[in-house]
Amino acid sequence: MRNRIILTLVAAVLSLPAFSQIPMKEVRYQASDEIIMNPERGFMSQLSNPREPLDAKVLAGLRAKGESIIWRMFQVREWRDKPFTEEYLASVRADFDAIRAAGMKVMPRWSYCSRIGDDDAPLDVVMTHIGQLAPILKENADIIFVMNCGFIGAWGEMHSSTNGLTEPENMKKIIFALLDILPPERFVQVRYPRSKWAILDGRRTPIGLDHAFDGYRFSRIAHHNDCFLASPTDVGTYTEEIEEERAYLHEETKYTPMGGETCNPRNGYPIFYSKTIREMETMHWSFLNSLYSRKIIDQWVSDGYYDEIARRLGYRLELVSGSYQTEAAAGSNFTFSLTLRNTGFASPFNPRMVELVLVNAKKGTHYKVLLPPDPRFWFAGETQEFTYSPGLPADMEPGEYKVYLNLPDPMEKLYNRPEYSIRLANEGVAFTKEGYNDLGWTLKVTGDAAPAHHSFLRFSKF
Repeated sequence: MRNRIILTLVAAVLSLPAFSQIPMKEVRYQASDEIIMNPERGFMSQLSNPREPLDAKVLAGLRAKGESIIWRMFQVREWRDKPFTEEYLASVRADFDAIRAAGMKVMPRWSYCSRIGDDDAPLDVVMTHIGQLAPILKENADIIFVMNCGFIGAWGEMHSSTNGLTEPENMKKIIFALLDILPPERFVQVRYPRSKWAILDGRRTPIGLDHAFDGYRFSRIAHHNDCFLASPTDVGTYTEEIEEERAYLHEETKYTPMGGETCNPRNGYPIFYSKTIREMETMHWSFLNSLYSRKIIDQWVSDGYYDEIARRLGYRLELVSGSYQTEAAAGSNFTFSLTLRNTGFASPFNPRMVELVLVNAKKGTHYKVLLPPDPRFWFAGETQEFTYSPGLPADMEPGEYKVYLNLPDPMEKLYNRPEYSIRLANEGVAFTKEGYNDLGWTLKVTGDAAPAHHSFLRFSKF
């Protein structure tokens, strides 16, 4: 974290010429009220029939209604006492292939039973299954936006295990195995704050900036709540230590993904607008099951605040203003500044690139520069300001170049797919077929003699 801050400051200093001497013009941007589909956030559907492959038409329909993510519940009751078959593993691979083809991401969970009192699996069977799934999870880690721990107890919710899987050492073996399979930037969620405390041998210190997104196991254990707003304790999510648990989650979820589902309210427990929005802000909610409980979600619709939730789940990045150099000689610097704000409930929680892209208005020639900011630190409710002066290539052809901001997924197979790029929440900021955000500015590049630029940030042709 400290290195990231230092790098950003150094980049800003080294890439900045005498700013006041450069002709600049400001562009102001208007925020949009549109509900925008973006990667790794928003409402999602739970798809859980294990005997039917994911249907391309169903996935296309979900995208058409604005969902970029799904929750795939793998129910494996019949394998509680034996390894998976190759046929079953092939069906799991096919599911991931379908999700990738649809331009979506997935939160997977495996469960052995769907009723309290039913048997889950012994630990040795669980570990065998995780080992069998490892190659599939590794191959598809790019489209796994987060993973539930699962496997333990009814619905894989880490309670009511009939095989002692909720014992701390057993939970630790399961979740550490999953963390070690996935790349260090991916998270695995547990159902209860007390589960993470038990897994970490009683450690109750929440993640802070010094360990945010650092890849250590304890930094990668996140949280899900599967009875959000259904009772004063969210039906056992919290215990008699509720105030400590809530304070812990408030801190942890700044740096880890938070999501899950509601469930039917207990004993007529009332759901009010102020409590719903306050809870989502406090716990930094990023995603929520759109199918359950419809009793609560339908109330949000009828009370008129569903749309605000749909807009603000996860991150919502809005341009405020930009200042741009009007013209620059090839081989010199192009100075610009941007101000953005995040009006969502959370920040992006997986790595995300920030690129400035120049495109020749006549010939379509593309140039890009990777900028230092890390959007995972663009926290909810905060405004980000940055100024850079990246160098233009000396052989850059003179002409007019449209300026774009690109926020692509850094994973190799997803980088060039616009479905996985972030769209900014602004009126009049077009989102191109490449997944670029049009900043509404054109830079004039001249062939004039230029002083050497003094920046390690440099545009490259691609």
